[in-house]
Amino acid sequence: MALDAAIGIGEEATYGTAPTSTIGYEGKADSWKVAKEFIESVGFRRGMQTARADRRNIVQMGGEGELEVDLLDVGAAALLSAAFDKHTFTDSGSTRTHVFETAASSAAPSFTAQMIRPTVDGTGVAYKHVGCVATEWELTAETENAVTLNVSFDFQDVSHTSTPAQVLPIDYPAAGRPYDWTRTAVTLTRAGTPVPLDAGKLSLTGDLGMKTDRRFLRANALKKKPVRAAVPTYEGELEGEFSADSLKLYEAFVAGEVIGFRVDLTGLTAGTSMKIECPAIQFTGESPEASTDDVTVHTLPFRVLDPGDGNPAIRLTYVEPKPVTALKAMSAPDQG
Repeated sequence: MALDAAIGIGEEATYGTAPTSTIGYEGKADSWKVAKEFIESVGFRRGMQTARADRRNIVQMGGEGELEVDLLDVGAAALLSAAFDKHTFTDSGSTRTHVFETAASSAAPSFTAQMIRPTVDGTGVAYKHVGCVATEWELTAETENAVTLNVSFDFQDVSHTSTPAQVLPIDYPAAGRPYDWTRTAVTLTRAGTPVPLDAGKLSLTGDLGMKTDRRFLRANALKKKPVRAAVPTYEGELEGEFSADSLKLYEAFVAGEVIGFRVDLTGLTAGTSMKIECPAIQFTGESPEASTDDVTVHTLPFRVLDPGDGNPAIRLTYVEPKPVTALKAMSAPDQG
């Protein structure tokens, strides 16, 4: 049953070569799908009914998948490192501080994503997707919900096995609590002065500009590692109540001003926190909207810009305890 499903990612030392273990994530959906292409030859032939069985070749085209999770205050570093261009960390006492940044070029590693799917008769089948490179990501926070992170991947190849000894072990964080809306705070700064906004919804997205179809005439159907081919685009949206204070944000939009944006999250696990800093954002619309059955709502879509002073467009600081994991290898479920 679905409770026996599992997913984990492991950093690859070489693109397309699986590591020896994975870090477990509590994914909320299974979207990992392989792509195949058929090369078909059809020409004039007497008595042909349709395409011949011996004129079709199948080609492995890789595929795509997403890892959608509620963001935990422990154990999210690997997934974040896939989404950002640069990752560094330092240890101090019992905590580890990760810093993830956007940059002019991507140094993000590739990963192997192992999706374990249970059959109805109790057998676990592990699908190993190698050469996984992040192409897009989205972080969302909304009242009455957990904070979620969704990272989209392109992968090079996939294989599967139902032999437990061939399945990569999964390391889960020993303990972790989800970030949620009650401990999420948004700060906007206009000309150095904070501007209050009673926001009930936040989203932040990244399109990493990756070229994923790097196939060549090299007697090998597998593609090479994706590379950046376009300028990344980072966007977001805030939604809240329209007030005398938030009117200043509408005025900033009309004037085309560049303002500062920050999100602070406090973890329930001792010593944990997360901070997102964007020193230069610019609102792209829109006007507040009045309603007959609610307060006036202020929706503020924005674009994240390069501040031009050497600082990253986005810096995410993630503080967690020094990793301690509980190793869980796949075993066949009971045959009930």
